Amino acid sequence: MNLLLFNTRPFRVRASTIVIAHFHAHSRGGFRPFPGREVIKNHEAWFVKVVATLFVRSRSLDACLGYLCENLTPVIAFEVIKRFYNPKVGLKFLEFSRLNLSLIHSFSTYNWLMRSLCQMGLYDLAKMVFDYMKSDGHLPDGTLLGFLVTSFVQAGKFDLARKLFADVQAEEIGISLFVYNSLLNELVKRNQVNEAICLFKEHLALQSPPDTWTFNILIRDRACDLLKEVQSRKDCSPDVVTYTSIISGFCKLGKMGEASVLFEEMIRSGINPNVVTFNVLIDGFGKNGDMVAAEAMHEKMVSFGCVPDVVTFTSLIDGYCRTGQVHLGLKRWDAMKARNVSPNVYTYAVLVNALCKENRIHEARGFLRLLKCSNVIPKPFIYNPVIDGYCKSGNVDEANVIVTEMEEKRCNPDKVTFTILIIGHCMKGRIREAIDIFNKMLAIGCAPDSITVRSLVSCLLKAGMPNEAFHIVQRSPEDLNLSFSSFRATIPLRTNADIPVAA
Repeated sequence: MNLLLFNTRPFRVRASTIVIAHFHAHSRGGFRPFPGREVIKNHEAWFVKVVATLFVRSRSLDACLGYLCENLTPVIAFEVIKRFYNPKVGLKFLEFSRLNLSLIHSFSTYNWLMRSLCQMGLYDLAKMVFDYMKSDGHLPDGTLLGFLVTSFVQAGKFDLARKLFADVQAEEIGISLFVYNSLLNELVKRNQVNEAICLFKEHLALQSPPDTWTFNILIRDRACDLLKEVQSRKDCSPDVVTYTSIISGFCKLGKMGEASVLFEEMIRSGINPNVVTFNVLIDGFGKNGDMVAAEAMHEKMVSFGCVPDVVTFTSLIDGYCRTGQVHLGLKRWDAMKARNVSPNVYTYAVLVNALCKENRIHEARGFLRLLKCSNVIPKPFIYNPVIDGYCKSGNVDEANVIVTEMEEKRCNPDKVTFTILIIGHCMKGRIREAIDIFNKMLAIGCAPDSITVRSLVSCLLKAGMPNEAFHIVQRSPEDLNLSFSSFRATIPLRTNADIPVAA
C-alpha cells in the first residue's frame, strides 16, 4: 500500500465542520457544540472515505497500522462502517480494528450493526456482535435488548434468545417485565408453549414476580399448571392478583365452570377476592347469558364486604340487555343512581344501544340528554345508534341536533356518524345537505370508506346529478379504487330528483 495516500498535509488544513448525528459515541476527546452530536471536520470526512475505500478494495490496512492507531477514533470508525452500506463488510472492519488496532468501538457502532444484521436476517452474526459489544464493556439498554429478543424469536431463533437472556442475567442486568412478556407472547402465538413455560419458570427464579399480562399471555394453554407451579414454590406464593388474572382469562374464554372452581379454591386457600375478582366473574356470567349466576356473585360480593362500583353495575346492565331483559337493566340503572354511583361511558353505551335495538328511540334520546349534563366524556358509538334511528324514521333534523350536542361535548363525529347522516339526508331528498356533510367529513380529516362514497354517489346519480357524483368520486381516497364509470354502468341516470323519500 502506498503510504503517500496518507500524507498528513490535508489534516493540517483548517476547514468548516460537518455536523453528523451521533447516538452514544464514546469519543477519545473532541469538541461538542451541543449534546448528542459529534463534529467531524472536513479532513476527517476525507479520512473516512479513504479508509473505507482502501478496506473494501484490499480488505487489509496492515501497511499503515501505526498511522491508523494514532488517527482512527470510535466516531470515525462508526462513520466508516456506515459508509459501507453493508453490515457484513462493516463487521469485518470492526473485527479488523478490534484485533489489529485495539479500538474500543462506540455503543452506536454496535447498535447500528446489530440492527442492520437482524434486518438482513443474519441473526447469528448479530449475536456475535453482541458478544463483542459486551466484551468491550458496553451493556445493552432496554430498547436494544427488546429489539434483539423480538427479532430472534420472530425468526424462530429461540436458542439465540435464550443465550441472550443468559448473558445479560450473568451480568446482573435488569430485564424489564415488558421484554419478558413480549417474548412470552411471541412464543405462545407460535404455539411454542413448552418454551414459554420454561422461560416463565426461569423468570420466577431469577426476576421479580410476574404481572397480570404475564398470566394473561399464558392463560390460553396451561394456566392451572402454572398456578400449581407458583403454589409449589416457597419464594413465590400466589395472591389475589395471581388468582384474579387466571380467573379473568377463563372468563374471557367463556369457561365459567373453570373460573368458578378456581374462585372457590382461592377462598379455601384463605385468599379473599377483591372488587376486581367479582367484577370479572359477574361480567363473564353476563356475557354467557347466565344472569342468575351473575346476581348470585353480586350478592356474594356484598357479603365479602366489597362495594359494587360502576363496573359491577355496568356488567349487570350489559348482561340483562344481552339476554333481552332491558327492563331489568333499567332497574339496575336506577339502583346504581340510588347508591350515588356515577355511570361511565360504557354504561350509557350499553343502555342506549339496547333501547335502539328495541326501537325505543325516544327513551334512548333521554339518556343522551342525561349524558349532555354529565361529566362523562362521550364517544361517537354512544350517539350513532340514536342518530341512525332518527334518520331511518325520516327525522334528520333531530339527528342534526344530536350531532351538535356531540360536538358541544367535544366528541367529533366519526366515519359511521357521517355515513348515517349522508344516507339519511339523501333518503329525505336533502341532497345538497348530504354533499355538505361529505365536504365537512373531508375537511376534518375523517376519511370516508367505500360505503359512504357509494351511498352518496348512487343517490346523486338517481337524482340526476352526474356532475356532482363525478366530483365526489374524484375527491374520494385513492385506496378505495372507485371508478365513476362503474357507477354509471349500474345506475340509470335520471333528469330529476325523484329518489325515494322517507316519510
